[in-house]
Amino acid sequence: MKTHYDPTARKGRLSLTINQNLLDRLEPYKHQVNFSAHAERLLARMLEELENRAWAERNAEALAVHGADISATGLAGTEFDRV
Repeated sequence: MKTHYDPTARKGRLSLTINQNLLDRLEPYKHQVNFSAHAERLLARMLEELENRAWAERNAEALAVHGADISATGLAGTEFDRV
């Protein structure tokens, strides 16, 4: 998976409040799982989704215009479509 952040950057601290039942159930696995690494991957995916959504919102008008242009004129190269 390509990362969209610097995985070699200095580590920071984050305080979380987690459901106690979930923590209790995870307790037996704490030596098998790197919770920090899993949280980092989850946060990276969340960041990517948020950035993608923000990009789509910023470009919504241009995307709508482009879609309207395609609806009006068709896709370039469709004259070569042999299917």
